[in-house]
Amino acid sequence: MAFFFGPIAGASVSIVSLRRMRHPEKAKRVFLWTLLAATLLAVVLLVTSDGLGRVIGLASEAIFYFVFPRIQNHEFEEWEEAHPDLPPSNGWKALGWGVLGLVLFLVIAIVLALLIPSAA
Repeated sequence: MAFFFGPIAGASVSIVSLRRMRHPEKAKRVFLWTLLAATLLAVVLLVTSDGLGRVIGLASEAIFYFVFPRIQNHEFEEWEEAHPDLPPSNGWKALGWGVLGLVLFLVIAIVLALLIPSAA
């Protein structure tokens, strides 16, 4: 999800999963750190040249693709051991969270573009 829809999308899916697995504190930390990282990423993308911005954007998407599954891996393994008879949640539901995350990231980028004079 993070690779195609951005960091907030990946975080949204992780946050929902962590909350379902009864780890609300970690879900809150993931949200706050992702919000900070997404804001910094948006600033970097807004102030860099198009060519370099594309490389940075693609590299960050790849990094987020590997980071978010690892964030919840330990908790998911614990949940799986405690609930061997229950299948994990349907992955299609995550698509909605991914779209919401993409929209939120675009809102952050647009607000920052309006606030940063050189990016406008």
